[in-house]
Amino acid sequence: MLQLTFIKYYYLYSNLIFSHFMNICDLLMQSVLHDWGDEDCVKILKNCQKTVSDKGKVIIVDIVLQPEGNELLDDSKLACDLLMMAHSVGGKERTENEWKKLLKEAGFARYNIISIPTLVSIIEAFPN
Repeated sequence: MLQLTFIKYYYLYSNLIFSHFMNICDLLMQSVLHDWGDEDCVKILKNCQKTVSDKGKVIIVDIVLQPEGNELLDDSKLACDLLMMAHSVGGKERTENEWKKLLKEAGFARYNIISIPTLVSIIEAFPN
């Protein structure tokens, strides 16, 4: 059975909330990491990795920018990126290479990006 734990973004940055959850099967974050700069994202992802069980995964639902910019909704994704840069400190939308770098720095062994016909994609990050 898939266990998903939804945690509001303002709790994710705190170590306190993670002390209450351990060995979660799967943890889902939707539109959270685009609010944060790279350094903060790595901190959040490291805390997520500590929380998820060895057989679990972190599921990230967020925009993945395409460098070529010729896919459906790429103009809208770019507009979201500009909005994040204007209204947050360090927040941005990321390319697959940027996601790969963040996940690697946070210690995830592997990841999978699932493109769906919406603004967001599904990123599965596996600790082992």
